[in-house]
Amino acid sequence: MFKPVEHYKPDIDKTVKMLKKMYDDAIHHRGGNVTFRALPLSDVDFYSNFDLTKYNYETDIKQYAHDFCSLLANSYEKRTLVDDNMLPTISPMLGIGDYSAFVVGDIDFRKDTSWSKPILKEIDGWKEFPPIGTSKWYKKFLEISEEMLKLSAGSGIPFMRGFFSPLDLAGALRGEAIYYDFYDNPEELHELLNYCADVTIKFAEDIYALARKYLKDTKYGMFYSEGMINMSEDIACMISGDLYREFCRPHTQKVIDHFGTGHMHTHSRAMYLVKEICSLNNVANLWLATDPNAPKPIDHIEELVKDANGVCLAIDCETFDEIENNFDKFKKGNFSIALPVKDVETAISLTEKFKKLR
Repeated sequence: MFKPVEHYKPDIDKTVKMLKKMYDDAIHHRGGNVTFRALPLSDVDFYSNFDLTKYNYETDIKQYAHDFCSLLANSYEKRTLVDDNMLPTISPMLGIGDYSAFVVGDIDFRKDTSWSKPILKEIDGWKEFPPIGTSKWYKKFLEISEEMLKLSAGSGIPFMRGFFSPLDLAGALRGEAIYYDFYDNPEELHELLNYCADVTIKFAEDIYALARKYLKDTKYGMFYSEGMINMSEDIACMISGDLYREFCRPHTQKVIDHFGTGHMHTHSRAMYLVKEICSLNNVANLWLATDPNAPKPIDHIEELVKDANGVCLAIDCETFDEIENNFDKFKKGNFSIALPVKDVETAISLTEKFKKLR
């Protein structure tokens, strides 16, 4: 089904070298790296067309893996001539529900996403959870991942998986009551967050071990797994920087320390979190997504360079002019700039234009 990764990314050696340098510089707080990601519709439109509700996840896992891998292969085929910083990756897409259901509970599937329901009525209820690794969706996610790896491993395409931060996982399990827990149950909240860090480490280790089984002899198959963890900090957008430092920092840091480096994600509605997340040890990358009716990262580059302290910021923009107008500012830090474009032809053109700018 998949062709060798070098087919989809003929320049992969150059791209990986560029990314490795940028992440190493980021860890050591050295700036000067600016990379570009063109985002044609074909990179993302298949997600909205993939119907998660059509599968019975007891009997249709192979069919799910085949269908989703076919869409990935088709998307990567369309952008083979785009010489930007994007690397093809393999990862299951089940919506957001599986990000917490691997602990306990079930997933409510909708056409293009999924949800889980809060299950912790009492903050210490996690002590009654079954042992981690025994839940239905823990096992199902590994089964789905293995079916996708069977289809893709021969290509050497890297495997990737993101995770909730300890706070995001705690928020999914506890629901809105967690916002009271910061004040009403601080010690118990720390215990819950520590539990969430531990089960995230366990789940990630099992996923990485599975990926290693199929990809250990490939050149780049473990690029986004070995020595790395990808985590979101979305719930933190609803709390202050002070609360982040007190409650989130130690537990997120615990997970990062276990794996080596952190690749993080948060939102522009809480720009103050950039400084907090980037001050964690060994954070290499922070995807700072732009929210509607919120500050645009592209309009705050000087501030972001200072707050990121060398950590690579992955941000988006709306026009290539914004890249040109801010390029000298970008070079003071490390940036990966994504620009949505209408088609692959435009992606090719603007990637070449960026090379001349760089």
